[in-house]
Amino acid sequence: MADELIKRARDGDSSAWNALIDHHKELAFSIALRYLKNRDDALDVVQDAFVLAFRYISGFRDEAKFSTWLYKIVYHECLRMLKKRKTTTEFESGWLDSESSDEDEIAQETDISALMQKLNPNEYLIIQLFYLEEKSINDISEITGFSKSNIKVMLHRSREKMRISAQDPTL
Repeated sequence: MADELIKRARDGDSSAWNALIDHHKELAFSIALRYLKNRDDALDVVQDAFVLAFRYISGFRDEAKFSTWLYKIVYHECLRMLKKRKTTTEFESGWLDSESSDEDEIAQETDISALMQKLNPNEYLIIQLFYLEEKSINDISEITGFSKSNIKVMLHRSREKMRISAQDPTL
């Protein structure tokens, strides 16, 4: 069904494009909100990403899933927004479930979140995509533009940094 919608959207069918937007808007917003930590900025980025996707849908190759392609556009628009803000704000972890009643689980997740905050933004992103969003190395490569070998090295180094930080919190 998605392939048919994409084909129709490429051919200028606005109802097909609207269906693609409806199907992907929540994921796109969720991604943008995690990175930007601001609802209004996230909405702006999602709107810009869909405009870009519409403009360049003819260039979409069926080698990757549409959602991966769109995720990459959202990611790059988030980076553009962060540069525009001229801030060094790290990406929000956004994965601590505040409704959890298990205090040990909350403490452990908070510890992991604190360890992740010590990573640089690219390391943080790679860890988040791989472990929290369960993306494959191939998908992460498509999204970020990093080579697969670079992603593997970044995962290894990030895990090592987190392990060392967990052993010595003063670092």
